[in-house]
Amino acid sequence: MSDKIALSENVTNALGELGNIGAGNAATSLSVILKSKLTMSPPHVAIHDFNSLENILGGPDVTVVGVLSTIEGDMQAMILFVVGIEDAKNMIKALLDYDIDWQSEMGMSAVKEIGNIIIGSYVASLETLSGMKIRYSQPESCVDMAGAILSVPCIEFGKISDKALLINSHFKAGEQEINGYIMMVSEIHSFNLLLNKLGIGGIDE
Repeated sequence: MSDKIALSENVTNALGELGNIGAGNAATSLSVILKSKLTMSPPHVAIHDFNSLENILGGPDVTVVGVLSTIEGDMQAMILFVVGIEDAKNMIKALLDYDIDWQSEMGMSAVKEIGNIIIGSYVASLETLSGMKIRYSQPESCVDMAGAILSVPCIEFGKISDKALLINSHFKAGEQEINGYIMMVSEIHSFNLLLNKLGIGGIDE
């Protein structure tokens, strides 16, 4: 049985527009720092049960790279950019244009910078579409198993919500192809406030 939440057409369309605007903002910003044209496929956007996210990433024991930030203001949430190890290596190659140990200080700094730009792009799209005033903290990056990385927002919001907004994007910079996920975990009130600000109904608690 799927853990994906059944959504109305209006909600699906609104979330798709959010994903498209965020992807467009991210592609424009990343093209500047990568010094090459970056293409992004239309993102797939959906709301999932939180406990299904680690399986989407390949299982709780799969090692991934995460960039995590806290959202505050009109909504309370955590936003997480996650890529697999090979995608992280490709991100670093695209940014630095030469091979480097992906776990080095410079390599992780590159991943964090790209994650920061992508998170900022989606936060900006949230503000643009909803009119909400929100801000995000300076992101932190880490390398760990998917289950461990996802446990951070789960501990923060797991007692009051089991829903997560998932945006899956595939982009290409030069010869480097990267598949990444944006996950926003929030209290249910903030999700419903966002959807209501978009002019559509909320989701059931």
